[in-house]
Amino acid sequence: MNAMADPELLSFSVQVLERHGGLVEQRGGHLFSLLPGPLARMLELPEEVQLGGEGFPLLYGSPVLDRLIHLATRGVPVVYGQAEIPYLKKEGFDKLLEQDLRFQDGQIRPVNRAEARTTYMLLIAHYVALSDERKEGLVRLGIHEASGALIPELEEGLSNFSLQYFEPGQTPSHFPLRLGKTISSALQGARLQAESQLAEFFASMQRRLRRDVGNTREYYEALKREMEENLKNPNLAEGQRQERAAKIQALPREMKSKIADLEHKYQVQVTLTGCAALRLLVPVVQITVLLKYRKFQRDLPVVWNPLTRRLDPLVCENCQKTIRAITPRDQGSQVLLLCPSCAPKR
Repeated sequence: MNAMADPELLSFSVQVLERHGGLVEQRGGHLFSLLPGPLARMLELPEEVQLGGEGFPLLYGSPVLDRLIHLATRGVPVVYGQAEIPYLKKEGFDKLLEQDLRFQDGQIRPVNRAEARTTYMLLIAHYVALSDERKEGLVRLGIHEASGALIPELEEGLSNFSLQYFEPGQTPSHFPLRLGKTISSALQGARLQAESQLAEFFASMQRRLRRDVGNTREYYEALKREMEENLKNPNLAEGQRQERAAKIQALPREMKSKIADLEHKYQVQVTLTGCAALRLLVPVVQITVLLKYRKFQRDLPVVWNPLTRRLDPLVCENCQKTIRAITPRDQGSQVLLLCPSCAPKR
């Protein structure tokens, strides 16, 4: 049997193994590999192994290739680039503060303007909704990496500008290394977007559930009437009468079980996974805003985003929700920026 791998599979395997710390030498149709312990255990291989032969073939459908594919695709592919911005706004920020950020209390005024660079992410996520049917699709969501604020208009704004992409190993240090809060906010926003796209699918499942539950109730009501009518038969023996009466008493429980099965059948389970991300370095205008609330004041950094031509939204400092309607509240000697839901009544 010829278990030699084709050149594309060999090249793919070399890239995956080397990316994860393996040392690989290709000889003809075989790979002689020295693997770190964790990588060897993950791939269920010896630390010194020959791949591509009879023992560990690199063929489509082979266990080793399937594990290599899983290893290569378990992370989200990320592309780094920067937007080329020919012009940055220089004035008119007082008016934008009134339009883009609505402070429910307090007084605000811009006190400083400076050009800076910040990073954004465009996350592409895949959703799968499973019920009696299957529905899947993609959602795309922009986010400001530093704050975690969702920027729905980011992708549309990108179409107006040229992008320059960084080669591997040449990514600037401006991109944050820790993105836990950013990814969490992005996935939450993507889930809401996916649920919006699935609204008709949810409604369809509910309509079918109501239809089938109604039909089930009608069936058991008709069956009960028929069985009660049969009880009036004078030719029934006492044992038969008792048996049929017991069946009538069991009908509500049986119907309830059937309806529970239907509810489970039409229950929708949504799985959302990130599948790609574009991280962008963007020149922006950093505006320092002075916020006065009661006897307190606070300097507040606000970003004018040239991609959307708007001020970026802020984030509630309690629930991390993206907000454009901000309610300041004092806590001790500090002023917190809260969404209306988190702001205590004063």
